[in-house]
Amino acid sequence: MHASIVTFTMNPAVDTFGETEKVYDDSKSRCIQSSQEPGGGGINVARNITRMGTPAVAIFPAGGLNGELLKQLLARDNTPFEAISIATETRQNLAITERSSGKMFHFVFPGPALTENELKQCRNALLERPTQPDFLVLSGSIGESVPSNFFGNITKTAAEKGIKVALDSSGAALTSALYSGAYVAKLNRKEFSSLGYDEFDDIPTLFAQMRALVAKHAVQNLIVTLSKGGALLVTEQGEEHAYMPPKHEIVSHVGAGDSFMSALVYRLHAGESMLNAFRYGVAAASVTVQTKGNQLYDLQRLEEVYQKTQPLAGS
Repeated sequence: MHASIVTFTMNPAVDTFGETEKVYDDSKSRCIQSSQEPGGGGINVARNITRMGTPAVAIFPAGGLNGELLKQLLARDNTPFEAISIATETRQNLAITERSSGKMFHFVFPGPALTENELKQCRNALLERPTQPDFLVLSGSIGESVPSNFFGNITKTAAEKGIKVALDSSGAALTSALYSGAYVAKLNRKEFSSLGYDEFDDIPTLFAQMRALVAKHAVQNLIVTLSKGGALLVTEQGEEHAYMPPKHEIVSHVGAGDSFMSALVYRLHAGESMLNAFRYGVAAASVTVQTKGNQLYDLQRLEEVYQKTQPLAGS
């Protein structure tokens, strides 16, 4: 299946969303199921980009009954996908909203172990395609059974083939993929601090740290998102930008980072500048945190918020 945008999710999930009046620690918390969605960074990105109007192929390993359910949910959603069969069960995550307090409790489970042959099949599905994509999005976590340099090796090979790699991961998967030729990387403050920085440094210090990483060719374009909305951008051309969305109510953070990456890659693929694509990413994250679920559905609202994004004061 050809697509100019391919996403990869090493650790996909079936995400079940529900509600209960109150979460109890010593008795049953009776819930209603509000929705069930395909989950995982690259899958979320592919669904959003396809909804925006450019089919994106989601590639991921899948196994067991949850793996079959995941494929059924994607087919229902008309998202193109390629599933690599694995022997172990795909995980299921749970997000429960407590109506009495408005709090969401997000329970995330570990993913399945993959064999060496299953990992090889994943790599081949990404790098040995009949027609290579323009963009490859590596998004989400990797399981403990996956070599820490898995994303790094894929990033290096893809970049050598001329594919623009967009990176949105954490831990060893992130650090191994830096300095490997990625086109753009998006990190939150906690992920950025894991590289050896203070999570609470001020904006000028953060910009200086980002600038140093880009100068050392860690990545061509570096984005760091802020805990209260907004983000910073440093490019290899020397651009530095900080933008904030308008103030908004937060319903759920689930999927916000994936929506940022979705809008960013979609706009870059459409030929827009890195700055405009970055601003759309800021707007997309803002729209997503105002809704339930893990997806960017309101594209009209996205345009409205994009127009209202503003440079961060003092940046």
